[in-house]
Amino acid sequence: MLKGDNLKHLGTLDLETERFFLRKFRLDDVHQIFQNWSSDQESARYNAWNVHDNENTTREYVEEWIAGYKKPSYYHWAIIDKKNLEVIGSISVSSVKDRKKYCEIGYTVAQKRWNQGIATEVLMRVLSFLADDVGFETVRAMHDVRNAASGRVMEKSGMIFVKHKTQIFLSGQNLVMKCSVYEYKKVALQLR
Repeated sequence: MLKGDNLKHLGTLDLETERFFLRKFRLDDVHQIFQNWSSDQESARYNAWNVHDNENTTREYVEEWIAGYKKPSYYHWAIIDKKNLEVIGSISVSSVKDRKKYCEIGYTVAQKRWNQGIATEVLMRVLSFLADDVGFETVRAMHDVRNAASGRVMEKSGMIFVKHKTQIFLSGQNLVMKCSVYEYKKVALQLR
């Protein structure tokens, strides 16, 4: 493998879109995370995570996320509304495969902010960062087939439908989910 062929892991750098800041999670985010999505059954409906019963559970997760920031290959952003600085969601990378230049991405937005183009705006920015700055060539995402809105987000962000897949999530609820898989491929620059 040539030296230039490696991924350039940068970790969770601050990013920005027109309406949102993307930054690392902090412990003082726990209350807003709990209020805005981690305690909300509707927000969790199509996801593999369990609803949190109390802020202590959310705090444990946030502490784990913060510890992850020590690794340069760890990418997990809080989505912050520029107008009121409220934490309204998250977007994260998993299943990083350095040699294949591959990863998976997932996102959650507070239910009260659905249908405002937030996930699309944020996903487009993070995909650009992952492809252009880090060097991932393939980024995959999947959604529960019942959540067509998430598929529209992926399509608007430049991802292409690949296949349907049955996915097993070994969480507290051992979930079996029929998913639609989408892929974002970095287009190689053509000779100028």
